[in-house]
Amino acid sequence: MEPSVVLAAGAFVVSVVVLVVVISRRAAAPDTTAAPAYDLLAASIAELRTSNAVAMGELRTEVQRTLGATEQQVMTQTGATQRSLHDLSRQLGVLSEQSIRVGELAKDIGSLQDLLRAPKPRGGFGELMLERLLQDCLPVSAYEIQFTYRDGSRVDAVVRSANRLVPIDAKFPNESYTQIAAATDDADRSRRRRAFLQQVRRHIDAVARYVSPQDGTIDFAFMYLPSEAIYYEVMTRDSVDDPDLGTYFQERHVIPASPNTLLAYLQVVALGIRGLAMQERTRELQQSIAQVRQEFERFVGLHDQLGTHLDHAMKKFDETERALARASGAIEGLAQVPIAAGGEQVALPLGIDSRGDED
Repeated sequence: MEPSVVLAAGAFVVSVVVLVVVISRRAAAPDTTAAPAYDLLAASIAELRTSNAVAMGELRTEVQRTLGATEQQVMTQTGATQRSLHDLSRQLGVLSEQSIRVGELAKDIGSLQDLLRAPKPRGGFGELMLERLLQDCLPVSAYEIQFTYRDGSRVDAVVRSANRLVPIDAKFPNESYTQIAAATDDADRSRRRRAFLQQVRRHIDAVARYVSPQDGTIDFAFMYLPSEAIYYEVMTRDSVDDPDLGTYFQERHVIPASPNTLLAYLQVVALGIRGLAMQERTRELQQSIAQVRQEFERFVGLHDQLGTHLDHAMKKFDETERALARASGAIEGLAQVPIAAGGEQVALPLGIDSRGDED
């Protein structure tokens, strides 16, 4: 809005307020001497009316121009939006047709895969994925592929942990899951899903046989599901179509695992193996320290014994030194004895027997 229009509107408001105040005062106390002032005010009001009329005309023109420009912009934007919606609708139609074609092609490819693929290679693919996961997560010495039990049965893999075995099965039958995707309606899908969950229960029983403490296994086994979609179907549908499936897993001591969750489980097992190895090294270190302590205590005993022997030797040395001093004195005394003349007896030193032969 133009500043002049704003000023004109403000002046009009002020003049109206002043006019109301003056008229109120004239009505309260009429004064015949105020006629010239009243005429002057009336002239001012007339002038303000004229200027306000001009300002209102300009304001009306500005508003109409602004509304016209806004309407034109809205019409332009509306046209562009309609064209965009039309293009989007056309593209969605093309995408819908392409999606239908892709779906038909996927069905054809799936049918071809079902014709060319046997159940055993699919199980072999799960075993291959399991072996790759073990290679990436654990050292070679920590696991074994195709472990054989004492009764001749084999499990796809075992993980060694503190002289215990963690069995892992990877032979989950994927065919029962793929049948769900081939359902034609909701009723058929529910029927196929129930059949899938029944197959899961049968496979749980098969995996539970690998829990064999007499063969050195721990108290549970892993059921490896080679697809996250299968794992999701098992873990989410058990509470809807088979509410007791989770309890059945626990009762049979079987843990379902997908490629991602098994990796997490194996990382925990790897940490446990490293912790046990560290514990074993700590135990060996403690044994070495105990042996060193025993050797040190034996050395202390030998040192004390040697000190005792040295004390005895020093005492004997002092005794022999004193005896040697006495013997040396005696010898010196003998050396100083004078030789007697005329057969007189020789005086012997103190400590020497002076008696001669009586015979």
